[in-house]
Amino acid sequence: MASNASKTVNDQKVKGMTPGCSPLVESLPGRGTGALVFKRANEGSPVCYYRYHLAGKQVLIKLGVYRRNAREVGLALPELRDQAAAMAQIAKAHGDVKAYLAKQEADAEAARTENERAVEAARLKAEGKARERQHLAEIEASCGTFGELFLDYIDSRRGRATAGVIKELERLYQTNMLAPHPSIMAMKARDIRPDHILAILNPIWDRGAKVQAERMRSFLSAAFNHGLRAENAVGRSSAKSYNLVSNPATVVVVEKVSAPATRTLSDAELSKFWGTVETTEGIGPVMALLFKFVISTGGQRILNICQTTWDDYDLEAGTVRLVHRKGRGGQTMSRPHLVPLTERAVAILERVKEINGCHPWPWTTTGKQHIVVSSPRHALADWLKSEHAVIDGKQTPSFSPRDLRRTCTQLMQRYGISDQLSDLLQAHGQTGVANLHYRNNPEAALPEKQRAIELFEHALAKVLGKKQTAKVVRLSGRR
Repeated sequence: MASNASKTVNDQKVKGMTPGCSPLVESLPGRGTGALVFKRANEGSPVCYYRYHLAGKQVLIKLGVYRRNAREVGLALPELRDQAAAMAQIAKAHGDVKAYLAKQEADAEAARTENERAVEAARLKAEGKARERQHLAEIEASCGTFGELFLDYIDSRRGRATAGVIKELERLYQTNMLAPHPSIMAMKARDIRPDHILAILNPIWDRGAKVQAERMRSFLSAAFNHGLRAENAVGRSSAKSYNLVSNPATVVVVEKVSAPATRTLSDAELSKFWGTVETTEGIGPVMALLFKFVISTGGQRILNICQTTWDDYDLEAGTVRLVHRKGRGGQTMSRPHLVPLTERAVAILERVKEINGCHPWPWTTTGKQHIVVSSPRHALADWLKSEHAVIDGKQTPSFSPRDLRRTCTQLMQRYGISDQLSDLLQAHGQTGVANLHYRNNPEAALPEKQRAIELFEHALAKVLGKKQTAKVVRLSGRR
């Protein structure tokens, strides 16, 4: 009969097990707590199990391999007993140890899976935030400053506005914006408010340059309008974006101070200026002849004259070809203007040719470029400071190169030359659909212009107190 007495297993017994021998069993303390079971099925180390009964059936749960010496991998006998005791506690509390362990493992696996999902979600979220930060940083980096916006506007005008207009815009940017307000220029254009525009315009107004303040506001408004359109323009070269939603310059009001200029030279002033400009200290011969040429051609715009090259003159035919770029069209709306020359004007050009015939431009003092628009103003200032500007004991009031043009206009008016002929000779009001599409042949208007210059020469000769000897060069003499 089998004995129910408790059996104790020791290391000697376990180590002495042979392959295929009967199992060794050690009951755990207490009734119904189960037992340790050692089996050795082959040449390997014995394997230990925890055995318990469930619904009248034996259930084995593998605890591990018995470690016979320090060099082997496995569990020592005390460690196996501790594991079995833990299993007995589970059996006592839950009954089915295997089911409990399976549930624990399943719960642990679910927890690991959930944790992995949470870690992955956190990683994806962090990556998403990093991408968003990088995207925002890229947007911020590509978002243009106020200074970049104005320079972008200047670049957009190249090829459409004259070189002089571009140069003036660059000068205004440096003197009125960048130099006095570097911090405003470094701000993002989208952050500019009307008070920043006022900060730029008020110093200009306060120093008395009220007309410039008005023009500056107009340029600033045009720059922001450009920025509002630029990001959606096909073929735009700049990669900057401005994210503008409004134009802060439009709400800034600059009081209009421009008034019609009325200064004209009297006959005495014109005659004195003509007779003394070549002998005035500080005024070179080419500059003096430039003033005389402008007057003798009926008051043409002095900048248009300065920009001409020798190729624009046909002295045999007696004409000069000017190019007018005035108005919004700028460079893209250039208009040729043929001006007939009197013998007086041709004689002046012959003198200029002796000085500058080796240069591309007649009207140059350096040979490197034509006379710039500011030089005639400085020359007039020299004449006004000279003794020649005192007439009958009175100082001649200040006048500008533009006033010479106005003087010629009113001289023609006083001597009965019609407004139509005067405007035609001076290229006034020669825009509009009819002139653009129909009256667009400069040579067709030459006969009327010749009649106008002949009448003007007659009036000029009287003012200068000389007999009219300067005839108009006729078209018949043209090659």
